[in-house]
Amino acid sequence: MTVPTPHLHSLSLLEGLIEEAELDWDRVLDAEAISWDTGLPVGIVRAGLSRRPMAEIDFLEQVVERLKFLRRTRLRRDGAPYTQTEIAEGAGVTPQWVGELLKGRAVPKLEHAARIEDFFRVPRGFLTATPSQALDRAFREKLETVQAQQLAGLKALKERYELRKVAFRGAPETLAKMQALLEVILDDQQGDRQGDRQGDRQGDRQGDRQGDRQVD
Repeated sequence: MTVPTPHLHSLSLLEGLIEEAELDWDRVLDAEAISWDTGLPVGIVRAGLSRRPMAEIDFLEQVVERLKFLRRTRLRRDGAPYTQTEIAEGAGVTPQWVGELLKGRAVPKLEHAARIEDFFRVPRGFLTATPSQALDRAFREKLETVQAQQLAGLKALKERYELRKVAFRGAPETLAKMQALLEVILDDQQGDRQGDRQGDRQGDRQGDRQGDRQVD
């Protein structure tokens, strides 16, 4: 049976955007940061980034490992991990059930998993998504972040040059290319305006000299 690998498509999109926008690969595709976002071990994240097959894991084992990961990484304000009682109260279950789950003796329903995810303020599916699904979510979130940053840069560019509207015929493929094209166009326009102003000043000076000669 073929295991679905949705992360491969989003990874390709993200890699294309990184290359076109000339971003820092290691910064955008930081395996440790992605591990923190997904609960996946760094080794599995690196396997996904390099398109190597990722080892399958038992569903219950996966849920237990990611719950333990949440307890290690999403701490209380005082820096201590949440207790079983606190998790149970947040998820609407008993502390005994949480204890059995952490031991791998209780299979959580999707409803229980969703409540635990809400308690730790992580995306739905954090506990239950396959590694490929978890990576796909992380890659899509990064895509949205990078695109939002480019849009913000484009907006700043429009405000800087007081542009009301930007229209292209045969638009650039990416926001990064669009911004680069705008920079070239606006630099040319700025150069033209400077040339016009210099011409006007020269014309004014010539007119002044002619007027002086006529007075003399």
